[in-house]
Amino acid sequence: MTGGELTLRAVLARIEEREGEIAAQAEATREHIAQLTTRLDELGRAAEEIRITRKTLLELPDSRGR
Repeated sequence: MTGGELTLRAVLARIEEREGEIAAQAEATREHIAQLTTRLDELGRAAEEIRITRKTLLELPDSRGR
């Protein structure tokens, strides 16, 4: 083996290691996005419930006779 082959193997090993790191980061990011998507959906539902409540209250007859 020549020094060039050892260097190439070291570079390939480092590339493989980095590829694994990136894959792990991508998976963690996907999980975080899923959590944020769930939270966004929850907030959207809560906002819709508040809008419905406000609309319902505005449609109630005024009990003060107006």
